[in-house]
Amino acid sequence: MLYILEGKTLRYALDERARVTSVYNKLTAHEYVYEPSELWKLIYQEGERTEIPVYASNQGAEFHQEGRQLTLVYPTLQGDGRTLDATLRIILSIDDRGLTARSEIENRDESAQVMELSLTAVSGVRSLGGEPEKDAIAWPLQMGIKVPNPAYSDLSVYSGFRKYERHDQFHTDLDNPYPGGMSMQWYDWYNENEGLYVGSHDLTHHTICMHVERDVKRNVLSMGVNRYPLLEKGESWQSAPTVYWPHRGDWHQGAKFYREFMIGSGNWKAPDQPDWAKDFSGWLRLIFKQHHGECNWTFDDIPRLYDEAEAAGMKTIFLLGWEKGGFARRWPDYVVDDRMGGEAGLKKGIDYVHGKGGKVIMFLSYALIDHQSDFYLKEGGAQCTIKSMWGEDIPFAETYCGEGTYRKIPNPPMPMYLSCPGSDLWQKKMIDSADTCLDLGADGVLYDIGGHLPFFCYDKTHNHKKPSHSHEQKAERYQGLRENVKKRGGERIVLQEHVVDVLSQHMDICHGINSCKQPQDMIELFRYTFPELIITNRESGQDESDYRNDVNRTALLGLRYDMTIYRCCGSLSDIPRYASYLAEVNALRASHADTLLRGRFVDEDGFAWDNRALRAKGYMGDAGQEAVVLWNPTDAPLTTTVTFDNGVSVACAVAPQSLAVARNDGNG
Repeated sequence: MLYILEGKTLRYALDERARVTSVYNKLTAHEYVYEPSELWKLIYQEGERTEIPVYASNQGAEFHQEGRQLTLVYPTLQGDGRTLDATLRIILSIDDRGLTARSEIENRDESAQVMELSLTAVSGVRSLGGEPEKDAIAWPLQMGIKVPNPAYSDLSVYSGFRKYERHDQFHTDLDNPYPGGMSMQWYDWYNENEGLYVGSHDLTHHTICMHVERDVKRNVLSMGVNRYPLLEKGESWQSAPTVYWPHRGDWHQGAKFYREFMIGSGNWKAPDQPDWAKDFSGWLRLIFKQHHGECNWTFDDIPRLYDEAEAAGMKTIFLLGWEKGGFARRWPDYVVDDRMGGEAGLKKGIDYVHGKGGKVIMFLSYALIDHQSDFYLKEGGAQCTIKSMWGEDIPFAETYCGEGTYRKIPNPPMPMYLSCPGSDLWQKKMIDSADTCLDLGADGVLYDIGGHLPFFCYDKTHNHKKPSHSHEQKAERYQGLRENVKKRGGERIVLQEHVVDVLSQHMDICHGINSCKQPQDMIELFRYTFPELIITNRESGQDESDYRNDVNRTALLGLRYDMTIYRCCGSLSDIPRYASYLAEVNALRASHADTLLRGRFVDEDGFAWDNRALRAKGYMGDAGQEAVVLWNPTDAPLTTTVTFDNGVSVACAVAPQSLAVARNDGNG
């Protein structure tokens, strides 16, 4: 017997064992299910056993169908060798857009805790149109990656799993958490003609895991979201919805679906940045005092370093290691180091930058606490750390070294420990630390590791109900950080490292994390979904190797330059060819600032070009003006004609390893 739900775009069916038997895209007349597969999997713990699976096909469901809604009720669950006194409800409904899946759990069991539910309402699928090698998954890990041919790929490669730590003899998975790690809570299974949007339409900001599972023996995929109720006896839970919406066209339609949800639900609003942040072209990032206590510069060097940045077309410098402990030590004890010139020397350097019309950003870490810091030892910092399920602080360990080996090789990395956004004391410390920077004259503060993985926190003294709720208030906390900075005037800005939609909406500039040049990088995924955000590049300004490609790729994607010369221990005078070309490209972007800097990234919407040896990306200005950045990555001159949707055509010649801009201001 089949239980069928049918809407305008999708026909969906389960069999009597609650296996998914049909996901039929009515827009394209393609059936996606290759073999019937599991609808859900539940994990409970009991005694010393912490990951006991319960599978849907081993249960007996009661089916209740009413119109376009199908409810599966499991009054009890068959666990491993016994019956769990817990009720699970799966609610599936269909509308003109597609399928919505929700779940409810009541746990009455004396000894079992219900930890996790993986609801994969689309399962047993292999290909969208019968050619799996043409399929891909747009996966918003960081700013985005592309996973090709997912039904035949080792998905663990893309999630970063170490082999043999999971059951990869049965399945390999795309599993990444949100909010953090994943920049958005959706993904898209697509080819150039059609796709399936999978969106977690969740407003709670509880930690979830976006999930795609590949059966390695059958080469089929299951798609959904893993959620973490963590239910003790007597507790109940209702999930947020996961939606499955088929569409024509590629992943861009999925991006439009997600943006519509985020804005329409009030879960995202574009930040109001000051004009100088919109025109921000990049910065020179500098570590003054290193991890091992050596100084690269003193504050007397700030004028020279700024002048070099300005000559390359950047009017911002970003100061790290300005504090007494040096970079990545003693955080969050942010006390200006006397050895490099003290507060007077730092203020003098900042005043010089301001006198030239420039800006200064100063570094803080939102995430890390050093056990040797005064904050930890004397100010209650021990109560601010995330406590893992093992009752331990969670280390974030790095050791930066100089000429020696004894600290780096025969010693483990020097640990610091992750803070919890649910700690009120930590929020106060972050506000106080920003005030320190602003009092010194900084134009903005950057909160490092701002969108890190949303680890569960088991500290019951924090302001979160469940460990999986540890980051539920982080967006609200970030709004508070923004409000504190803006009290000093609208020209002051707040920044974060990483990009996460619900967090980044409160930031004027985001410090990106993707390298932008790995084969799987798909920076367009986040840029197209939330084009209002100003984001830096990463790992593209370290030295002069391949510098023209680094400069051009960054400009193509509309990112801003993060110059981290020699691990932030060098200046632009160390890379003169890079600096010269950077000045040239920054001047080009500034001459089209209305589109390339202040405009909206539209990827490849609104225009076509006839020479695919050139890469092209489009930008839309506030007044409707359009510009297309053309990058010639070859060693030969190339020409093309760019044709805009309004019929305007522009002929362009692009020199080897260079950029050009085609404009359409609406008048030809």
